[in-house]
Amino acid sequence: MGGLVAACGGSTSAAGTSTTAATHALRPTRTYPGPAGLTAGGQPQPNGYLWLLARSHGSANLQQLNLTTGKLDQVVPESAGANSISQSSSGVLGVGVGTATTGALEFRNGSSGVLLSTVPIGAPVKGVFAGADGSTFYALDGTSSSASVTLVDSQTDKASVSVPVPLDTTAIAVDPSGADLFALGAGGTLDEITVGSQTVNASFTVGTKPLQLAISPNGSTIYVLNSDGSIDDVGVIDANTERQTKALPAPTDAVGLQVSIDGQSLYDIVGTPSYGNVQVFPIGS
Repeated sequence: MGGLVAACGGSTSAAGTSTTAATHALRPTRTYPGPAGLTAGGQPQPNGYLWLLARSHGSANLQQLNLTTGKLDQVVPESAGANSISQSSSGVLGVGVGTATTGALEFRNGSSGVLLSTVPIGAPVKGVFAGADGSTFYALDGTSSSASVTLVDSQTDKASVSVPVPLDTTAIAVDPSGADLFALGAGGTLDEITVGSQTVNASFTVGTKPLQLAISPNGSTIYVLNSDGSIDDVGVIDANTERQTKALPAPTDAVGLQVSIDGQSLYDIVGTPSYGNVQVFPIGS
């Protein structure tokens, strides 16, 4: 299993507020075994399941984790280019696919994993986020010269607007209203972009080497997974003040995170070519 490394110390946000140290005593409340090569995980669902994406030896598959029994109930083959997943509140599973030159967003049945449709995207997809409205998916796509987020309706299988984002964007999240898009840059900057006007209305520092982010169900808190090679943690950021309030520990080799439906727990997705697991941490007050 991935070892737990508690964060010590903290960075300083753009607003000048230093972070507090993560609590060393905090440990996962549960650890679920997962497949080797675990790359991404979807949102925990009301039915007690969570989809995982694993890639190994040039192939990929989706695996459905039963959060009650801790067992993997289903394995669904995927294309080798699959790299990200997100599941909507209506149960639709979105899978981001990217090759060297092309991209697509697959929609799958959230219970069986059966492919429902494939929507071509103009550039390789690098990440996907399911909006709170249950139908809109946001696909992060780009090339070496440009990056954008394409909005796709899972009910009509149609792509609509494309919102430009910084070239180094590695992950995205969208507030529950769908008005604001958060683009996480590899250099440690989080940009808040208004979807309608496509303008950046805020930009602030969130860490030295951020990997992924998640947002609370009410949109008030943003969680940023950081790893600088020696310290792994999750920065807890107040979305209103744009200040990091504290840091939570994260497991070594964490590659993603999701927030529980009630907003009280973080699901840390951990994976290397040789192992994988999902660790659950209390968020606390």
